[in-house]
Amino acid sequence: MQRVRQYFATAVVSLTLLTGTAQATDLAWVHEGMAEEGKITGGFRVGPSFTTQSSGVSTVGPLVNFQGMYGLNKWFRVGMMVEWERHGVDAGNGAVNTISILPVNLEYRPGHFGPFVPYVTTGIGVNVNTNNVENTFAWRIGGGMDYALTNLVSSAPKGLMLNVETAWKRNHPASDGSTIGLLFGVRHTF
Repeated sequence: MQRVRQYFATAVVSLTLLTGTAQATDLAWVHEGMAEEGKITGGFRVGPSFTTQSSGVSTVGPLVNFQGMYGLNKWFRVGMMVEWERHGVDAGNGAVNTISILPVNLEYRPGHFGPFVPYVTTGIGVNVNTNNVENTFAWRIGGGMDYALTNLVSSAPKGLMLNVETAWKRNHPASDGSTIGLLFGVRHTF
């Protein structure tokens, strides 16, 4: 639990520092999600993954996330996501690797505060588990924030964003394998 608090505090401090770089007049709410209709957004993120219960699986493990999204309109993106996470198993039984393939993913972006664009996301798919753990239905729900990097570094390519996201993902309910991930990374709209 101590590590969860440390990671949460890191996320809050990071967002606070980013907020300090924006002009106060730029932080007015604008009801335009900035999803860029007809454009593709790709992302790569990493961070810790925390199990939601303790049942013989270590509580913290690494998480790697790739995504590809297509802008439907100003507010919605659809696409797919692939995640890998690893958690140790008690009693020297190795580790459980989970690859989550979420071919149906939806992102809603209600608006923005200057360069800050909050969003909520959900997706469904399959969890492919190792170490004799059966494959399961995956449902992922989360929320995050993009920060347009061109507002921080004027020479940054247009469409490049810093990203932070937290999400809960359902995995094996019998073994309490569901997790909460805290992701940090970049996304780029092409």
